[in-house]
Amino acid sequence: MAASSTSRTSDDLLLYHCDASFFSMKVRLALAVKGLSYKKQTVLFPLQENFEPWYMRLDPAGLVPVLVHDGKVISDSTRIVDYLDTVFHDRGPRLAPPLDTDLGRRVRHFRDLLDVLPVELYTYGTIYHPDLAKDSMLPGVIRRKGRKALGPSTAQRLRDLAAMHPDLAEAYTRKADKIGQRTREREDRGLIERLLDELEVVLDEVEKELEERKKDKEASGQQQWLCGESFTAADVMLSCLLHRLKFVGLSHRSIQKRPLLEAYYLQAQQFAPFNAEVMYTTNLPYVFVRNLPGAIYKSAGPKLVVWVAMVVAVAAVAAMVLKY
Repeated sequence: MAASSTSRTSDDLLLYHCDASFFSMKVRLALAVKGLSYKKQTVLFPLQENFEPWYMRLDPAGLVPVLVHDGKVISDSTRIVDYLDTVFHDRGPRLAPPLDTDLGRRVRHFRDLLDVLPVELYTYGTIYHPDLAKDSMLPGVIRRKGRKALGPSTAQRLRDLAAMHPDLAEAYTRKADKIGQRTREREDRGLIERLLDELEVVLDEVEKELEERKKDKEASGQQQWLCGESFTAADVMLSCLLHRLKFVGLSHRSIQKRPLLEAYYLQAQQFAPFNAEVMYTTNLPYVFVRNLPGAIYKSAGPKLVVWVAMVVAVAAVAAMVLKY
C-alpha cells in the first residue's frame, strides 16, 4: 500500500534521465505538472551509460528513465507517472482521475491508446529511412551516428560485458537480443510504413475528441485539453508525442493535416511545464553544450585536468597567431 504524500517527500526523488529521451520527457513533464521537486542525474546516451554495470544493476533492462524514491526503483515512464500520481496524490492535479468519473474514463481510454504507440520505431524509422520524413530537425551526422549506435557493434559490446560481469550476464544477453530485434525492425521499411499508417488512425480519433473539447470550450469558455479542462496523463503522452513527431520530420503525417491537433500543440508550447521540460530538447546545440561538461568528465576521468590544460594551451597559441 502506497504511503501518502504527507509521510513521503519529493525531496527524496532522484531521476536518472536523458535530455532528449522521449520517455524522459514524459516523466519530467509529469513532475513539473505536479510541482514536485527532485534531483536528477543525466545518463549520457552517446557514452551508452545505460549499459554500464552500475546502471544495469539499478535497472537490469537498461531503460531510461529510472526513478529512485525511498530506496524503491521504478522504471518504465508510464509506471513512473502512475507512481508519482499515487504517492503524491494531493500534490498538484491528478494526472489519472478516478475511473468512476467521465474524465477518468476518457483519460484511461486515450492514455491506453497512446501509450502503446511505438515511438522509438517512429524515431529510428525516419533515421533508417530518411525519405519518410519531411523537414526533420535531425542533422545528417546524427542520423548516421544513430544508425550505428544500436547496431551489431553495440550488441557485441553487450555480449562482451556479459562475459565480464557474470552477475549481469542474463540481463546483458537479453539486452543484446532486444537490440538485434529492434535493428531488424528499424530496417524493415514496410513495417515502419505500416506503423505510420496506424499512427494516423489513432491521431484521427484524437482529432475527433478534440472536436468535442472545442464544443465544451465554446459552451463554457474554459480552456480545454485532450479530455477536459485539466492537463492529465493522456496530455503528457500526447504533447510529448507531437513534439517528437515534429522533431523527426513527421509533422506532415500528424499536426499539419489536423487543425485541432495543431492548435493543441501550439497550446502545449505555451504551457509552462511543457515549455520548461520538453521544448528545449529540439535545440540540439543547447543540449550538446548542456551535456558537454559531463561527457568530458566521464570520458576523460583522471585525465580531465591534463585535457583541459591542453585545450587552454592550444587556444592561447591560436590567439597569439591570430593576433599577429
